[in-house]
Amino acid sequence: MVATSEIVGLLDKEFRVEEVGDAGLVEFALNDAGRARVAAGFVNQKSGLMFDFAREVGGVYCVVFVTAEVLDHLLAMSDGPSMIFTHHPVDYHEDARGFGPFPEDYLQDLEQRQIAVYAIHTPLDVGANICVSGSLANHLSLSDTVGFYEASGGYLAVKGSMSTGDLDLLAEHVSRSLGIDSVDVFDNGADEGAIAAVAGGGGQPDVLKKAKELGCTTYITGTAVHRWAFEPAQKANKEFHRLAKEWRINVIGASHYHTEKCAVQDVATFLAGNGFKAEFVDDPVLGEYTSGNWKRQ
Repeated sequence: MVATSEIVGLLDKEFRVEEVGDAGLVEFALNDAGRARVAAGFVNQKSGLMFDFAREVGGVYCVVFVTAEVLDHLLAMSDGPSMIFTHHPVDYHEDARGFGPFPEDYLQDLEQRQIAVYAIHTPLDVGANICVSGSLANHLSLSDTVGFYEASGGYLAVKGSMSTGDLDLLAEHVSRSLGIDSVDVFDNGADEGAIAAVAGGGGQPDVLKKAKELGCTTYITGTAVHRWAFEPAQKANKEFHRLAKEWRINVIGASHYHTEKCAVQDVATFLAGNGFKAEFVDDPVLGEYTSGNWKRQ
């Protein structure tokens, strides 16, 4: 068992939690039940220790989203006081429901079982040593990588290269690297060039524009197809695809979850390397992505 504060201190420092914060996150991530139990520091910093339910923990379970399915799984496998590290402090569905607040029905069980929750969204997006797009680029074995699209003292996207001019072969490589059989592929007739890796909800027109300026002709992201029934997101997604077609930039989408789980896996490795028991826990539902228009044979 180790003091929860030791793990929190390490993560806060590594990911510049107090400096980066996450504007607007608390209002979106918490309902009334969550606000009644949330740690004061999370409200102030808008990231970090979210639910202070354990003074000491035996280990850390690292997840991408706090869905009901993964919380059920964690409650079943946990055998003592522990911590959940999550990139997103919210529920998520890969369909019209999209994002939702932290599932309030689990708070009492988490508190009774002494399972703390630590969440960093933007701080992990732009981390100096571990960040979502950097981890994605590494897992895809891109070479000559360099960050771009600066935000909060870090980068939300990575430019790299790979010696394949065939879009089907690249889709095959992405699917195998991320452990899924299905991806979204949009062949816009691009010439061979640099590759942009933009994890998560990276199908954004402004990021695509910067990628174009840097000579990227292929854009690998998570949410290439926005299924969330949220009008601003749908509108931005339509514009993203209009521009990708106009600029002849091929697009591969490998789901929000799978493109960001690379960084969460790296966080588990980071914690273990610093002497803490930690493991990545796959989501029982989001881990099985089958909605893409391209299927691996």
